[in-house]
Amino acid sequence: MTPDNSLVQAYLKAHPETQSAVNGTLLGKFTSGTALVTAHLAPLVEWAYARIAEKVGAADLNEAQARMYIEELSVFARYNAQYLRAAATAVEGFCPELAHELRRNHLEEGGERGKVPAHYVLYTNALLSDLGLLVNGHVPAPETETLVNLHQWMVGSHMPSHIAGAYYATEAVAIAETEILRDITNRYGELTIGRSGSELKALHYYYDLHLDDEHEAAQVGGMSVEAAHIEGLARFIKESELFHIDLPQALDGWLTITEGMTHWWAQLAHRASEMN
Repeated sequence: MTPDNSLVQAYLKAHPETQSAVNGTLLGKFTSGTALVTAHLAPLVEWAYARIAEKVGAADLNEAQARMYIEELSVFARYNAQYLRAAATAVEGFCPELAHELRRNHLEEGGERGKVPAHYVLYTNALLSDLGLLVNGHVPAPETETLVNLHQWMVGSHMPSHIAGAYYATEAVAIAETEILRDITNRYGELTIGRSGSELKALHYYYDLHLDDEHEAAQVGGMSVEAAHIEGLARFIKESELFHIDLPQALDGWLTITEGMTHWWAQLAHRASEMN
């Protein structure tokens, strides 16, 4: 991929210090996981998703475009809980602490008994009750199928460190993606029923569940569900020596999924542009 078709590559070209850190990590010369995450990977995600949000342009979408995004964005949520479970099983012999964090996330996503229902159930039911929009069973577009496949291949990896970095990537983009999705569903609500935000009660609950530090579903003090997921997995990259995480492998996993996620959004934006 090149800076012309990859936001990751574009960021690296514009930020040579991050390019140097990435290259150095892959070559085993840059060994600080904390510096890698805080000074390079987290800023890259923030930069890339600001551009994705601009490219999507939720406020200007028409009804068909908004519906397309909602349908495609619903697909990964269908499988995320089972992927978290598979990833936890894959790494438990190597790093039980990482397996524990992945299982905690699996229970939150998949619906821990006695607590909040599975997130996919909450989301699809909210779309149905608030917007009359049925996405259950939606057959994904090729670009969405590619993203799902990338995750399927990742969780079956024989390299636990690759899984650690890849799942950190999946969680690192979650807040930004949820915010974009909230803007899209608000737009769809405005166009179809003249409602948005807190007027869409089930969807409002769902988004607060992920983004609100004070929500009842938050299990780690002071952090929203998604913020806790991000920090919980970032820890294994930051403290790679403690947990015997191979940092080059972890970065390879991170790049694989981050390139996949940002490419997916670019392809969806292209699909939307053809619907004008």
